[in-house]
Amino acid sequence: MNWDTGGAASTPADDRVPYSRPLHPVWVPGDAEQAPPQLMGGPGRSRDTEPRWRWVEIRIGGRWRPGRVERWRLHERDPRWVVLVRWGPDTLTWGWYFFDELTVRRIQRPAGPAGPAAW
Repeated sequence: MNWDTGGAASTPADDRVPYSRPLHPVWVPGDAEQAPPQLMGGPGRSRDTEPRWRWVEIRIGGRWRPGRVERWRLHERDPRWVVLVRWGPDTLTWGWYFFDELTVRRIQRPAGPAGPAAW
């Protein structure tokens, strides 16, 4: 399910959510599922933790993109882990996604000076 506006900058109802305005490509069946802003900034407790591992490929916009996990979060209202993934060097290429091994998969550290290892 896509919680944004299909490619335009997101405008969640709760502006208090940190990192609340990323740019998301149009959702395609098989893509990673975005965590809803209501879950990320709504009432209730959540537990944040540092990444267990950092380098991933995430399926966004119908293709696999190399990315970097910045944060893991577990909210009391949902049993699924949510990951904050950055898949590009600019300020809009990141998002909170439900972790699912079919759409967010671990990879080895990318080589070379370009890509997620350089951000």
